[in-house]
Amino acid sequence: MKRRGTAGGIGGSRPGRAARTRRTVGLLVAVALAVGLSPALAPTPVFAHGATRSIAPADGAALPDAPRQVVVVFAAEISQVGAVTITDRAGRDWAGGRPAVQGATLTQQVATGMPDGGYRISWRATFTDGHPVAGTSEFTVGAEAAAAVAANPFRARVTSGGVVALQAAAGAAVLALLLAIIALARGVYATGERADSTR
Repeated sequence: MKRRGTAGGIGGSRPGRAARTRRTVGLLVAVALAVGLSPALAPTPVFAHGATRSIAPADGAALPDAPRQVVVVFAAEISQVGAVTITDRAGRDWAGGRPAVQGATLTQQVATGMPDGGYRISWRATFTDGHPVAGTSEFTVGAEAAAAVAANPFRARVTSGGVVALQAAAGAAVLALLLAIIALARGVYATGERADSTR
C-alpha cells in the first residue's frame, strides 16, 4: 500500500510538471509576442511608408545662396498637408505661401530675403491611405557655411536617414530577441517532455 501510494505520488506529479512546463512556455511566448508587437502597435507617424524618397535641399546641404523652394518627394501619394515650416535659429518661419501637392511631391516656396544661417524644414502630411507622415531636414545658407562643410564633410550630424537606419536596427534587434525567446520556449517545452517520458 505504501509503495503504491509512493508510485502514485510520483506518477501524479508528472501532469503537474507538464502543466508547469506549459505555463512556462505560454509565459515566454506571451512575453515574446508583447515585445514583438509593441513597436508595431505604437503610433509611428514619422517615417511612415519609408517616409521620403528625396528632399531638396538635401538634409545637411550647405548652399551658397538661399533656395527658392523646398521640394519633398514622398514614397507614396499624399492627400493633404498638415504643415510645412522652414525655420531659422531664431524660430522665424521662412515658408512663403501655401504648399502645393502633386501626387507624391510636396513643394513649398521660400520667402525672399532669407539670410545666411542654419534652417530646419519640418513637414506633416497624410498619405492617400490615411497614414500620417512627418519629418525634418536641415540645411545651411551662406558661403561660410558651404566652405565649412567642404573643409569638414564628415562632421557628425543626426539626419532623418540616420533615424531611419536606427529604427531599422532596433526592429532587427527586436526580431532577434523574439526568435531567441521562441527558441528558448521550445527548448523548455522539449526538456519537460523528455523529462516526463523518461520517468
